[in-house]
Amino acid sequence: MVVPQTGIESMMPSESTLSLQAFFAHGTDNHLALYNNGQTLTYREVISQSLRLAGMIAQSREQHWGLFCEDTGHFIISLLALLAAGKTICLPANNQPGTLADLADHAAMLLTDSHGEGFTGQCYQYQQLDILARDALVDLQLEKTSLIFFTSGSSGQPKAIHKQLWQLEHEIKAQEQKWRATLNDSVILACVAHQHIYGLLFRVLWPLLAGRVIDTQQHHYPESLLASMAQHKRVAIIASPAQLERLPAELDWSVCRQRVTAVFSSGAPLQARFAAEAEHYFSVLPLEILGSTETGGVAWRQQDSKPDTVWHPLPAVRVQLAKNGLLTVFSPWLDHPEEGCVMGDRAEIMANQSFLLKGRADQIVKIEGKRVSLTEMSQRLGCHPLVESSVLTVVQTARQQLGAIVILTQEGRLLLDQQGRLALTRLLKKTLSQHFEAVTLPRKWRFVDSMPVNAQGKLVHSELARLFIAGGNR
Repeated sequence: MVVPQTGIESMMPSESTLSLQAFFAHGTDNHLALYNNGQTLTYREVISQSLRLAGMIAQSREQHWGLFCEDTGHFIISLLALLAAGKTICLPANNQPGTLADLADHAAMLLTDSHGEGFTGQCYQYQQLDILARDALVDLQLEKTSLIFFTSGSSGQPKAIHKQLWQLEHEIKAQEQKWRATLNDSVILACVAHQHIYGLLFRVLWPLLAGRVIDTQQHHYPESLLASMAQHKRVAIIASPAQLERLPAELDWSVCRQRVTAVFSSGAPLQARFAAEAEHYFSVLPLEILGSTETGGVAWRQQDSKPDTVWHPLPAVRVQLAKNGLLTVFSPWLDHPEEGCVMGDRAEIMANQSFLLKGRADQIVKIEGKRVSLTEMSQRLGCHPLVESSVLTVVQTARQQLGAIVILTQEGRLLLDQQGRLALTRLLKKTLSQHFEAVTLPRKWRFVDSMPVNAQGKLVHSELARLFIAGGNR
């Protein structure tokens, strides 16, 4: 079904955000929900399709289901179906074979619209299930469902983070309370994936429960983003620093004027100069959201010309410092709101609860807005038969990159001598790509005979950085 542009804009968000229970109860709502290149689904159609799929899923006795869909429309229908069927939903960060192999430790079933390579459980293709689905009466089982996200753990292994629906709904209500007047009836355009908690909340669940239209296309390039903007009167953009730091000046950004109501950014702090550039192009300053998979949303800021712009807690969030100087968060959407959650960020808190961030205190870093455990990557690299040991470090260039310092085995040194650095680094990157996305892989490599250590045998991190400045051994 194709509808004119005026049909898209005629839908107004509800005065208060719905719960998922209420969302499914409003199955007769004919307002537009999803939009993709002119093809649309109303809320009634979204709920109907998801309940049909839920009827099939509910027949399975397996509780834990993995979900990875490249198409956001497929993802939304699948997510709602799994929720309605009361399943525990495991959301892998990507569909790399190594990631899906690890997923099998948590889920017996995988629902996907792409390949299931690496997954050792039972794999269902969304397209096949959608064709086979029949109308069925489904008793909502929302009280049985939960979601599992996977994020980089300090132990070196991906950490499973469990979230209950009430936690997601509480945060969505706080975000809507803060930004409802700003967003109004904006269509949601996204540059980020829906598999992570930021994308899931901001481009899927929040707009669905607030009654806004979702443009299901993920915009990897500014050109497609601008083309989609031209189809809507008002838009809000869900982005990350990695995308906002690469906005080409030569494009015609005039389409943004009077159209963009908000640009959200999360995943890492945005550098001030890129915030200013984004404002120049979009005519609005980016709204940066601080948070983590563990804590959910914590605070927001809009950078101005002043250095060290402070962060402001979201509604109902309170912050304080732990004894070690790390930021501690208290919010209604934590597992134990009264106990709080200690983040891995050093901070300075002001009298009015606003605060400054003073840097990370652990081995989790952000590369292109994606969390990477240096410990995990080092462990994965160390399992390669050509590698005796390795250390990963952040290399500060124009953009933050990873550098790998590697001690090779005898076989590794032989291959380096015979085939050269390029062949060896390609081989090692191929191994890492089984578990990590391409944009996060090390860009710089040094092959050394020994690691720089002090008299106590501990790594001297300043020397690690110096290896890349000086060029290292090889």
